[in-house]
Amino acid sequence: MKKTLLVLSVTGLLAACSSQPQQPTEQQMQQQAQQQTNRDVQKVTGNVNDTAPGWVFNPQSDKGLAASSCVDWSGNMAVDKPQAIAAARADLTQQIQVKASVLDKLYNRKVQAEDGSSVGATFEQVSKQVASETLVGSTPEEMSMARIDGKKYLCALVVLDETRDTFDAIIDASKRTIDPQSKEALYEEFRAQKAMKELEAEL
Repeated sequence: MKKTLLVLSVTGLLAACSSQPQQPTEQQMQQQAQQQTNRDVQKVTGNVNDTAPGWVFNPQSDKGLAASSCVDWSGNMAVDKPQAIAAARADLTQQIQVKASVLDKLYNRKVQAEDGSSVGATFEQVSKQVASETLVGSTPEEMSMARIDGKKYLCALVVLDETRDTFDAIIDASKRTIDPQSKEALYEEFRAQKAMKELEAEL
């Protein structure tokens, strides 16, 4: 009797284990995320055939600052690819300038609170030149075809993984004196992943 109960218990335990839903794999999760992105695109454009990678609308990277851009697909990769990369770099330059403007606001607020004065160029004034120099050697992290509103595009994602170097270059070029603690606080603000609308709202 005890043996029979033991067998039934083990059988029931095995059945319970096998009936538990399996956790989705990383590939399945990526596919689900892509499907959701496509649905979002289709909802906006009204075209059920539209598809695009998630990073086209929400460029992010754990490595650093990210920007994406798409160009009309002409059928010539040699022409379209550099255009898409250049457009993404231009967007990244603008993002750095806006971030520098936010740094100016935070820095000036701190100087006023301390009843001091700031000497040197603003971070925004030097940011464009620093960004141009930094982005010259940057390469795209992703390239993909997309269909948006029934049109075919080639899209590029460019990532700036030298975030600290770019920040330090902006601070150095401004020739402003900042104490180490404040510099670290400004850096955390600079490297934060924020959408352009969020950044502009801080200005």
